[in-house]
Amino acid sequence: MIGSEVGWWGVGALFMLICMAVMMPRMMWHGHWDHGGHRWRDDPERTLADRLARGEIDTEEYERLLEALRRSDDSARA
Repeated sequence: MIGSEVGWWGVGALFMLICMAVMMPRMMWHGHWDHGGHRWRDDPERTLADRLARGEIDTEEYERLLEALRRSDDSARA
């Protein structure tokens, strides 16, 4: 009776290790890559869009700030 219980513990432990090995890479990269496989950078336009999505700003404020970001980006390139 005791020997069969120990055997099931081993099977359970092996199953947990397999699950962790499969899930760990996904958890480590979650949020760092978009669905196309491109790395997200700390993009001000994306931050602004996130603020709009959360309801922190309205569409008028979003458009005003987006235009200001793009103007400052254009002047930095020149």
